Amino acid sequence: MSTDGIKPIRRVVTGLNAQGKSCVLYDSAAPGVKASAFKKGTGMTDIWLWNESPAPIDGNRDDGDVPFHFEPPETGGRLRVVQSECKPKDYDASKDTYITAEHAPRRTEGGTWERGRQSLFQTRIHKSETLDYGVMLSGERVLVTDESEHVLTPGDVVIQVGSWHAWSDRNFGSQMAFVMMAAELEDQK
Repeated sequence: MSTDGIKPIRRVVTGLNAQGKSCVLYDSAAPGVKASAFKKGTGMTDIWLWNESPAPIDGNRDDGDVPFHFEPPETGGRLRVVQSECKPKDYDASKDTYITAEHAPRRTEGGTWERGRQSLFQTRIHKSETLDYGVMLSGERVLVTDESEHVLTPGDVVIQVGSWHAWSDRNFGSQMAFVMMAAELEDQK
């Protein structure tokens, strides 16, 4: 999939040089970009990953250049930036091939639970076995829960605790950073 339209995220990663002095190891665009199959300009950029907590740090390894997987490691976490484009001005639901009806909960191959109700500009209703801190960086995004909807703007923070939700980009595109940490769902319904 092409990553055209996805804004590169600059990573400045510090570490230690051969003499044990602090330095910048990487100052470049994050390599872990996963384009959305739905539309150009939408995708996820993984910035960093840790397999366990406390995270081992040796000062010279790139834990941001790893294969894509939606969920974080079972005992670790990841930092990811999600970029989403808004609903097209000429949007016609009758031509949206990504619409799915809501259905009974089912677990996906990647480990996330989902219930459908997706469209070109809204994610499916889903929950994951993670504790997520989401920070709005730019644009506007709507958090959709079973009971309500909440418009988020830059500076807003969402703490997602394994509950059913969807993300909708109706009026503006957005960039949102997520720290996703492994957790356990007490109720799998």
